[in-house]
Amino acid sequence: MTTIRLVDTGLRVTVKPWELAVVDREGVIARTVGPGRHRRRRRETWRMLDTRARWLPLATQDVLTSDGMQVRLTPVVRYRVVEPVAWLTQADIPADAVYVLAQLAVREAVAGRTLDEVLASRADVLAGVRERLTVAVAALGAEVLDFDVRDVTLSAELRHAFAETALAREQGRAKLERARADAAALRSLANVAQVLEAHPSLLQLRTLEAAAAGGHFIVRVGDAGPVVVE
Repeated sequence: MTTIRLVDTGLRVTVKPWELAVVDREGVIARTVGPGRHRRRRRETWRMLDTRARWLPLATQDVLTSDGMQVRLTPVVRYRVVEPVAWLTQADIPADAVYVLAQLAVREAVAGRTLDEVLASRADVLAGVRERLTVAVAALGAEVLDFDVRDVTLSAELRHAFAETALAREQGRAKLERARADAAALRSLANVAQVLEAHPSLLQLRTLEAAAAGGHFIVRVGDAGPVVVE
């Protein structure tokens, strides 16, 4: 809540550099006064408003997206008072009004997007409603400096579902890679089979090489008995 300092006694009033003063006399707003030391007239009441920027954190909200999925958002608003008369007269508790307007803007922003759109553009999820919030808050005498989402989280059920989806996607990729490797191996074997079919002598030569690697092999030539070669 914006700090308001009340002065209704004394001949001199000091308005601090970060304040604006609203002066009323006998219930009628007479003028606004900027920083400095000023003379106070009789029957005047001075209300000094702090115009420094303030952060207004909103409670985490559970909001439904356009496709019926629930997301949790923690938005924040930064604003400052620029029109002190409007700030004092347009709402009983203007800071609460800013709070409610920001809540409504968050719900409007999320309700117009799907879950995938919200997750894909977390930094800009409120971009479409920021201008409308700025206009509404300006009517209260304040300026919106920032309106952003600090956190976007999913329910436990949705997080579990997303984890399962990611796992299934990675498993599918692994199966696809194995299938590609198997297909490549089969193509290689098919090529070898075609070569051996066209050149059977290569198979005999390869057999002799493999037998030689074992230390000895048997060669049978025609009807002669086996000859063992060490």
